[in-house]
Amino acid sequence: MLYTEEQRTELEEIIETFQTYLKDSQYLDLVWSEKVGYVLLKISMEYRHLEGESLIIEEGADLCRELFSEIVTDVLQESGNDHSSQAVDPLEAAEIKKRFQPYLQRLPQYQEIAGACYCVKKQE
Repeated sequence: MLYTEEQRTELEEIIETFQTYLKDSQYLDLVWSEKVGYVLLKISMEYRHLEGESLIIEEGADLCRELFSEIVTDVLQESGNDHSSQAVDPLEAAEIKKRFQPYLQRLPQYQEIAGACYCVKKQE
């Protein structure tokens, strides 16, 4: 068995919650493998190949961490900033929180993981 019943239920809840985000993303796809379970693919549309390594999803927390990190990356790319996701500015933080909100309403148990995906730069 690839997943326990509890793990599978948890993953299915996360997948259902993020289904529109995954469907609309040009850079991600989540596929099922009979050999290893769920695999998150990171795709380069520019070069039409997989970016980096595919990620075998073992736990719901792993999938949430990756998806929240992708949302942070989306915000940084849209704002034109090339700094680390660990140093977002207050405007970016507000946008990230806004985008996280619909997911955290359905998955409040992942609040801590969402918060760990970014931090706000200290004002000088």
